[in-house]
Amino acid sequence: MAVNASDAPTASPMLHFGWFVGHGFGVQGWGTPGYGIGYDWKKPALYQDAVRAFERSGLDLFIIEDSLTVPDTYGGSAEVSLAQASFAPKHDPLALVPYLFCATRHLGIVPTISASFYPPFTAARLLATLQHFSHQQLGWNVVTSGSDLAAQNYGLDQQIEHDRRYEKAEEFVDVVRRLWRSWEPDAIREDTEDGVFADHTKVHPINYDGEFFKVRGPLNTAPLPEEPVLVQAGASPRGKAFAGGNADVAIALARGADGMTAYRNSIRAEAAAAGRNPDDVKVLFVLKPTVVGTRAEAEDLRARRRELTQRDIDSQLNSISYLSVIDFKKFDLDAPLPELHTNSNQGTLDHFTKAGPPGSTLRQLLQARSGGAGDSIIGTAEEIADYLEDTGAQVGGDGFLFSGFVDPVTVHGVLDRLTPVLRRRGLLRTGYGDGGFRRNLLDF
Repeated sequence: MAVNASDAPTASPMLHFGWFVGHGFGVQGWGTPGYGIGYDWKKPALYQDAVRAFERSGLDLFIIEDSLTVPDTYGGSAEVSLAQASFAPKHDPLALVPYLFCATRHLGIVPTISASFYPPFTAARLLATLQHFSHQQLGWNVVTSGSDLAAQNYGLDQQIEHDRRYEKAEEFVDVVRRLWRSWEPDAIREDTEDGVFADHTKVHPINYDGEFFKVRGPLNTAPLPEEPVLVQAGASPRGKAFAGGNADVAIALARGADGMTAYRNSIRAEAAAAGRNPDDVKVLFVLKPTVVGTRAEAEDLRARRRELTQRDIDSQLNSISYLSVIDFKKFDLDAPLPELHTNSNQGTLDHFTKAGPPGSTLRQLLQARSGGAGDSIIGTAEEIADYLEDTGAQVGGDGFLFSGFVDPVTVHGVLDRLTPVLRRRGLLRTGYGDGGFRRNLLDF
């Protein structure tokens, strides 16, 4: 999206900020001039350097995407996915998390776990263990994994129906939380005089017998001092109901101030309907910022990005093909898209098809996205800060997630310029308390 500097920015409440790495624990910076200089994407050091920069800048969380396949929906081939390092290769983010805790003390670290494929006992045990490693910093990004390719890696012919996946996710979250609570907080006595480590009367089986899961319990890890923060990105009506009823942080793609307001209001309404305090759910909108030095440079970059290369076309269409499970290579670039439906990521497909005015051709949609529509934002640090401040005020909060690689050029290209401006305007925190990730989210 294009941004314009306002002559007199108005005061706005402090906002929460985070970073979302859409390539997961995967190739970082591929296709950029600084790729691989001084770092190896397969090693933890790159990510440790990034989270140190995020914490110095006052961000609240770092979300690590994950996926479970090598995509070959676009044109029936994995050629583009592998040539452009898009969605593959990547490592499991849970193995990275302890290294990030060693580099930070306050930043929320949020790996992705699929409710469609993880057994809830395994997820509960892994997450509980990681939370004990941290200073109450752990989050978990719960996804429902719409890919048929991923389903075929777990013994299924195709993924189950969209809304049923959310029913399964509801049960998954319920089981995980019951397992975490199967030990009462004071179950561990460590009484050396009586020779009793834990009180067996305060450790309970959960005996869960639901539609999707059957779990006896109890969990065999130590009781948690605080449960991890749950993050969710529901965009469909069923997905928003799940997010409003369960999430501490809801994340969404940006679609102008009016669209953001409507989305935030819908999540808050779902939270209230579930008997929750809507203020306990922070709604963060994903933006991909490119910070430049001057307005002229911003206009030039937008124009150049609208001049699509075949690589640009393949990159965007490969991505939306994978996320929607629709092969976009079969569509005419110079004709409007037909009406499309998916059993996969409905919100992402809707966001893509509405990047331009009604009746836009596929090529025009791609040009609009490349030139600053959708979740992309190009401008000077002051212009981007104006946009964040004004939009945050209109929407009513709660904040934004910056999306991009975590290579040094990308991270410092955004934060080194933008952080001082946001702090000068009072939009970005200057320090953290000692209460952990959840407490940081509730600071404002």
